[in-house]
Amino acid sequence: MSTRDIHDERPAHEIYIDFVGIGWMRLPPFTWGRITLVPVLKAYVDLPPYMRGVHLSRSYKAVRSMTSEQVYREPEVLAERLLSRHEYSGKALVVLKASGLVREEDDYRSFEASKRVLYARGVGVIRRVWSYRFTTSNACPCALQTSLELTGRPLTHMQRVVVEVTLRAGSGHVEVDEEALISGLSSVVQPSLKGYLSRVEEVELIKGLVERPMFVEDVVREVASWIRGNLKWFKGYATVRALSFESIHEYNVEAILRVELR
Repeated sequence: MSTRDIHDERPAHEIYIDFVGIGWMRLPPFTWGRITLVPVLKAYVDLPPYMRGVHLSRSYKAVRSMTSEQVYREPEVLAERLLSRHEYSGKALVVLKASGLVREEDDYRSFEASKRVLYARGVGVIRRVWSYRFTTSNACPCALQTSLELTGRPLTHMQRVVVEVTLRAGSGHVEVDEEALISGLSSVVQPSLKGYLSRVEEVELIKGLVERPMFVEDVVREVASWIRGNLKWFKGYATVRALSFESIHEYNVEAILRVELR
């Protein structure tokens, strides 16, 4: 067997590469508290100009040195292990996406989560990003008000709304209770879509939507208000994005709101 490693050879064009890595690598599902997650991962390091290629098996071994839950909850630890194995690299980037379920009484609510951690040798974490996405429904208040004025009847249209909350922080240690955060966001982004509804429950759900109609602007403001009240300890900023898939228009409606948390 040849002992020559072509990864260590000088490339034809000695140009620095920002990131090289593996992904999307599937990780085993795990549960903590009310939350169940099925994550996938990307793991990158940078490559100096004098090296032809990254030793990708080292990245794989770094991922496998941790449990799925450890990787998701502490991606900065994985980033540190990547740099310890890739001695020629100065930066590591860990990107996670997960499909999730949060238990709500006798049912589950689905959501999506993602994380991104950028780590530099000798510095530590440079940037952290968390993102959570839920789907809900709402009723149009404008059509409702007009129908009441014209017909005396509460007629309106409804749409499915995707709400995404993204948190961004810089360097330093940040402790996030994700179970409480996900459960809290799930409670404010109402109502939850249901896999099963009896006829009575279906009527009650529709009744609740009509009694509390919301513009997409109302949705992002309500979520932003919850964030300001419950994440006062977080140093960074949040972005709330709501995308309404309109049922009677040929376009969709989107609102984006940035919340400073200092």
